Amino acid sequence: MRRSVLLDSVRGIVTGTGQSHILLETGPFTLSLLAPGYFLRHVSTGDRAHFFLLFQIVNDGNRGIPMAVAFPTVSDRDFFVKFISVSGVGVRAAATAMVIPPSELASAIAAGDLKVLQSLPGIGLSRAKQIVAKLQDKISKSVYVPSVPSASGNSADARAILEQLGISPSEAVSLVNFAVEQAGADASASVLVKTAMKSRG
Repeated sequence: MRRSVLLDSVRGIVTGTGQSHILLETGPFTLSLLAPGYFLRHVSTGDRAHFFLLFQIVNDGNRGIPMAVAFPTVSDRDFFVKFISVSGVGVRAAATAMVIPPSELASAIAAGDLKVLQSLPGIGLSRAKQIVAKLQDKISKSVYVPSVPSASGNSADARAILEQLGISPSEAVSLVNFAVEQAGADASASVLVKTAMKSRG
């Protein structure tokens, strides 16, 4: 499995969603993007979206199958790359398993919480132990910003303001999380909105 850096992010209009994928119209093309469950449920048809991509060429026998995974933030993508480094956890399996945000999953891995890991689709006890053994030390040294703002706090306030300005919910999530990465988790809602709108151009 090889990673390409040719496709880093993409903007477009969501034209549909499925159980595990997003259809994104961008220019003359419509892309089918794999998406983790925790993020997919925040995306709706008609959204104007900005996704960060992980592009993979997955080997299937003698064939190389291109596959792109969509994320709301760069830090979410970075976590996903660590997650699929575990033996037996492929791109599709990881996207299916990640029904909770990376921040919550990272906390479970750092704490060695096998119960939480086993609750994820396709992750049994043996695989949960592998994940902890492979990633616990790495995750314990990392800090992940929640990919979806909580129901309260400055991030949620900033997201609400952006939506009032006519920005779609999924793009608001991406913009707020980008703003948090740039301005810090303690930034006020107004600062987050300004940072988000500046990045939007």
